[in-house]
Amino acid sequence: MRTMAGRGAPGFTLTELVMVIAILAIITAVIVPRYNRTQTDAAWFGDEVRAAVRYAQKKAIQERQNVYVVVTSSDLSLCYDSACTNPLTRLVVTSNPSYKPAAGKFLAVPPNVTLSSSPSTFSFNGLGQPSSGATLNVSGRGITVYSETGYVL
Repeated sequence: MRTMAGRGAPGFTLTELVMVIAILAIITAVIVPRYNRTQTDAAWFGDEVRAAVRYAQKKAIQERQNVYVVVTSSDLSLCYDSACTNPLTRLVVTSNPSYKPAAGKFLAVPPNVTLSSSPSTFSFNGLGQPSSGATLNVSGRGITVYSETGYVL
């Protein structure tokens, strides 16, 4: 920092200001995402659940057979039977053990995220029509499967 005895007005040099801004940017990039982790996980997982339900519908149409969506508080499974003895498997599974589903499960619920469904099991037939309307809840965010149209919103 320059003083009154030196040349020019007192203050920081351009190099000092750039270094302070760079350090603050690095600290912000590392710390801020950690505060929103639960909200980020809930939003991400909600999108994953919506995609999985749409995938079940498309798979039922593709294979012209029923595909069941089975929801528990710890995971979501897609199966060819209601007892889930013949599950669909994911081709890509995350390497993060917190999100990795158990064998035969399609999605694992991340920590600090809740998942529920009413009804807990529903299916899509070979035409993509749901057996009933369903409402899934991912940490307060709703996903609706409409009974007449099969839309997943």
